Amino acid sequence: MWKSIVAARRVCGSADNESWAWVIPLKAGNFRIRAFDVRRELLANADDLWDGNLSIVHDEFVATIDEVDDAVRRAGVDPEELDAPWKCDFPL
Repeated sequence: MWKSIVAARRVCGSADNESWAWVIPLKAGNFRIRAFDVRRELLANADDLWDGNLSIVHDEFVATIDEVDDAVRRAGVDPEELDAPWKCDFPL
């Protein structure tokens, strides 16, 4: 069903940061669910975003699409909010 990345904004605990979660379908047929916070000042130049300046708050692999919704909830996002990355201003 999912062959491309989907993402959603998530609530962030810091007024200085923004936060997203994304679901990454992998070639092996499994999925990676990752959530991160990033400082707002870094978003001005998205070319500078990389794992070293993101605060990873959730990183999980699941074997099947049936497991994705629960993993997304554990990452702090309602699975119904997942959509194409450009619809939620996903910076990566």
